[in-house]
Amino acid sequence: FPTTSTVTVNYATADNTALAGQDYTSVSNTLTYLPGETVKTLDVPIINNTAYEGPETFFVNLSGAVGATITGPQGVGTINDYEDVPTISINDVSVTEGNSGTVAAQFTVSLSNLNEYNITTVDYSTSNGTAQAPSDYAAVGSTTLSFTPGETSKIISVDVVGDTLDENNELFYVNLSNPSNGFILDGQGVGTITDDDPLPSLSIADSSVTEGDAGTVTMSFTVTMSVPSGRTVTVSYGFTDGTASSGTDYTGTGGILTFNPGETSKTVTASAIGDTMDEVDETFTANLSSPVNATIADGIGVGTIIDDDAPPSISIDDVSEIEGDSGTTNATFTATLSTASGKTITVDYASADGTAVAGEDYSVTSGTLTFT
Repeated sequence: FPTTSTVTVNYATADNTALAGQDYTSVSNTLTYLPGETVKTLDVPIINNTAYEGPETFFVNLSGAVGATITGPQGVGTINDYEDVPTISINDVSVTEGNSGTVAAQFTVSLSNLNEYNITTVDYSTSNGTAQAPSDYAAVGSTTLSFTPGETSKIISVDVVGDTLDENNELFYVNLSNPSNGFILDGQGVGTITDDDPLPSLSIADSSVTEGDAGTVTMSFTVTMSVPSGRTVTVSYGFTDGTASSGTDYTGTGGILTFNPGETSKTVTASAIGDTMDEVDETFTANLSSPVNATIADGIGVGTIIDDDAPPSISIDDVSEIEGDSGTTNATFTATLSTASGKTITVDYASADGTAVAGEDYSVTSGTLTFT
């Protein structure tokens, strides 16, 4: 009620959940009521920010009244927060795996804005994609991540396992769930394990067989991969004549070899055709081409067909010839191979005296016979 005298009272702000200098500006002074006055106002500056804080309070305390008594010594000031509740997001990460040990894939979990009211929490765990735990990365079971007031960023570390296996880039996931004092905006971080291993190389071995006299004999060419691969590897193969001819000396059909992940050896085959003809050893090649997910270190395998036939024998026949009374008459001898040969055969010949005498009964002859 009004008075006929001047009334004074001191006032000062005090922290509660709101903090001076952060949420409001502290003030203190003296209010003076002149005779007849019953109402005075005092201003407390509120500090604006973008942090989510929830409702916060501070006090204005009265003291040292002169000319009146204090019946309500404390006023409560409430700062209502209109900032958005923070959203929670996790980023994607790529790491190069290395050849051994582990390397950390570090995911950043972020709040969209500060939460100064209380702790924001969110659970996380890993899950397989094309990458498999524990061979490619170390799984993390359900774990809680906590943001204390004022924090906006946290790191989740997942160990990636190094190896020397050539493979495709692989994926795993870090999944967020069960948020408190926030909402999940992006709840899955994609971890990409980048492979840094070289392609394996392919080599084909040589092969040799003894041909036999009939039918066919299988010739096996082994194709070897230098190291196992984590990917499917394919390579084309075919056969090329050398001194051996397809269809006469051997048969072989081209195709595609497929190495499934982890496999390192495959076989391609041809067939040597048997015969009874004496001939030189003959060769053809098995050839690799057009590899996928591999390189070719040695792409030619030499196939050798070893001949096992005895050389033919040579015979010359006997000849009888009536000499006549004058001039000359030819005596023709025939040299014969026991069997045909696949080689060129030569033999020398020369006449020699028996009871007949060269120059008197016959003319000397010599030379070389060639059987193609």
